[in-house]
Amino acid sequence: LQNVLDLLQDTLAKYKDISFLEVENNVITERKRIELIYTTADAFQTFALKYGWYHLNESTPVLRRKYERIRVRIRKRLRRDFDDDFHLGESSSETVNIPSENFKRNGSVIVVIIYKDLHELLRRRELNNADLKKRRRLNSLVMAVAMDPKPQRLIRNVVMRFRNQKLLDATRNCVYWKGFDSKSIDGWSDEGCQVSKRKQEYTECSCNHLTHFAVLFDFGSASAETTEKDEKILKILTYVGLILSLIGIILTLASYALLTDVHQPLSQVRLSLVASLGLGQIMFLAGINATQDKGVCVAVAALMQYFLMSAFCWMLVEGIYLYLFVVKVYNINEKMAMYHACSWAFPAVMVSISLIISSARDGISSFVSEEYCWLSNANHSIWIFAVFVVTVEVLNLLILARVVKEMSGTQSAPENHQIRLCIKTCVVMIPLLGVTWLFGIFSTFHKAFAYIFTIFNSTQGFLIFLLHCVRNSQIKERLNRKFNAIFRATN
Repeated sequence: LQNVLDLLQDTLAKYKDISFLEVENNVITERKRIELIYTTADAFQTFALKYGWYHLNESTPVLRRKYERIRVRIRKRLRRDFDDDFHLGESSSETVNIPSENFKRNGSVIVVIIYKDLHELLRRRELNNADLKKRRRLNSLVMAVAMDPKPQRLIRNVVMRFRNQKLLDATRNCVYWKGFDSKSIDGWSDEGCQVSKRKQEYTECSCNHLTHFAVLFDFGSASAETTEKDEKILKILTYVGLILSLIGIILTLASYALLTDVHQPLSQVRLSLVASLGLGQIMFLAGINATQDKGVCVAVAALMQYFLMSAFCWMLVEGIYLYLFVVKVYNINEKMAMYHACSWAFPAVMVSISLIISSARDGISSFVSEEYCWLSNANHSIWIFAVFVVTVEVLNLLILARVVKEMSGTQSAPENHQIRLCIKTCVVMIPLLGVTWLFGIFSTFHKAFAYIFTIFNSTQGFLIFLLHCVRNSQIKERLNRKFNAIFRATN
């Protein structure tokens, strides 16, 4: 046993000192490194159970070992122990309590292994986890609990207490190591485990199965401090807003297609903008969580990136049109072919570049994050999109400022009237120019920006309909003429 324990500690030390460098140099993947760690831990756990059966007896029913990196306790329960619960630990440290109802009458072997620095080794994964919208950090030691014979189900839950390594204000989850799949993208799952008690110093967990356990803290970002309640509210706001937006987009498409001259530049720009924005939002609603099939997930992310980048191209064209119309008094009719070519072709080029870069580095699946069907931050694919969005919106902000200055400078009306006109211009143009997307950059600093970003951008299509169809005098006039013509025809 001593030799195996020494080997285990040496192996974990090597994973800590060497594998992280290999991950950084792309020798092995982060996921592979984590799997190797748990394969090693499982092998030792199996060995410890067999050791308990063969080497523990009535005279020596318990074996305790305490080392620099691990703490091990093996207990062979005999028939005389049937009515006793299994308890390990003091109240000030990690503890585990297994009710006696869970043990076989003819004896059992229980193994508890507490890894003193395994959580630090696994916490390194957070450095490569920035692509997750919701970051999770191990905030306790890792405890392995095993029993042989293994019960099909526990009659009463096992209760474990973990000291919190850091006093952080975040959502706590009791989790166990399940392995990587579509439901546990970072290897941890809370299925069958729940937090039974929360204190500042510790977290108590109640679980109906046995394996490797720990406590995870969830973070929306390092400083945004969004709680679980915030996440639920933001999710509801997103889906309600997107449904409203798509209704607004459908009505906007119908209004401009049926009630305006579609050959006019402004109508073409508006139709193209809302169409690309609507298709991007449909892709989000239909496929953002389609992580089970990696091929489908990559396709969803690529199409979403394409349609949203196309929408931003048309938002920039809106800004250019506004600038030329107000400041330069210039007709852009002859430029529309170029705007169409750039706004539909340029995003395709950027998506292709993103896919090629991802494929060349870690394979096509690295194009998307593990939690959502959206661009991964691990290989920096998302920065192609983010830099493009910021560039477009900064340009549109500068254009809007120049237009407001031009409008206020040409008015001879009183100052308060000019101020109202400038405010009205900003309110009307912001949804078309997409300026509120910049709040997404600041959402990592405070959750208030996350709410502003979600509310305004999920409803962008609906706001465009209200401000540029419902309030559009030309559309209202033509709609009235059509209704009057229909009314006269029926009479």
